[in-house]
Amino acid sequence: MCAGAVVKVLFPGNISWLNTTLAPGVNLAQGLFAEMFFTSYLVFVVLILAAEKSRDTFIAPIGIGLALFVAEIPGIYYTGGSLNPARSFGCAVAGPKFPSDHWIYWVGPGLGALIASGYYRFVKMCHYEEANPGQDASTPVSSVEGV
Repeated sequence: MCAGAVVKVLFPGNISWLNTTLAPGVNLAQGLFAEMFFTSYLVFVVLILAAEKSRDTFIAPIGIGLALFVAEIPGIYYTGGSLNPARSFGCAVAGPKFPSDHWIYWVGPGLGALIASGYYRFVKMCHYEEANPGQDASTPVSSVEGV
């Protein structure tokens, strides 16, 4: 909310132009599911790259940034690409009129986070880390004796 107020003071014009809104031709259900899937993709990438500790964790910000970029390419066009309720809420509060379909920018990311955490739990339950044994070993592990 503070960032929305700062933008409103610094830049002339109506801050409501910055609200996340659906593109023409995109209905509420499509917008809700798009926000849900974009957010689930991003949250799953964050969980796998940053929450899981491995030798490659230091490079996680690059993967997360690329995942955000990939999610935003279609997201900005169709739904405004919020993927985060705080991004939509700040502009909506600072603007003179609260958008009527703003609820999709809360429900969609919430459902997306639930889907991502459920899938993450499923992947962990299946022991995905055993697919590549020794990946974090300091010396390469060979599956063939003597090689």
